[in-house]
Amino acid sequence: MLHCFRDICAHQGQARYIDKSIKFVDTPEVRWGNEVHTAFEQRVAGGKPLPLEMQAWEKYAVPFDGRPVQCETWFYVDVDGRACDRYAKNKFGHGKIDLAMIEGDNAYIADWKTGNSKYEDPFELAVNAVLLHVKYPHLKKIVGQYIWLKDDRPSQLYDVSDTRSTWGEICHIMQQVTAWRMAASFPKKRSGLCSWCQRYDCSDNSNPDKPE
Repeated sequence: MLHCFRDICAHQGQARYIDKSIKFVDTPEVRWGNEVHTAFEQRVAGGKPLPLEMQAWEKYAVPFDGRPVQCETWFYVDVDGRACDRYAKNKFGHGKIDLAMIEGDNAYIADWKTGNSKYEDPFELAVNAVLLHVKYPHLKKIVGQYIWLKDDRPSQLYDVSDTRSTWGEICHIMQQVTAWRMAASFPKKRSGLCSWCQRYDCSDNSNPDKPE
């Protein structure tokens, strides 16, 4: 959600996350992504072999054998930036971290990716670091990395330890969303992604599946 409002288009974000006029579509790509995440969770956390079609990625699971990892774990943060539970009345946000490994006051985050690595941005890892840090405030250094499975490569390691700055950016995004909502006006952002958008009432929408 943060990525949509921050980087893609606030006008689309309104339809997807506020009035929810854009419904979730279970595409083959989404199903494949879910299958990959489940397979890595079962492999890393449970020792179950990866399916045959994913065995080429075994090299990305082996480094975590016997290590203290958490897989596909939900984390929750309240309005004061503190850890909370799922049903807390003052819950501000939540997110699932694909893999987190904590050793002493250091932590590593891995994010399995099945999509295109062309527009790599560490922001998602930084948000994950905030969620991890509020749960484990003793952490001093947090690094994160995307594992681009389609391209069969890991990203660089990103130092995402500055969770205070990331928390400030998250709050700024949500304050802006609140202002747009009060004004009942969410700005459009034209880009190549307009041809994939399902907000068909937008004049800039160029999706070939747009109804006539």
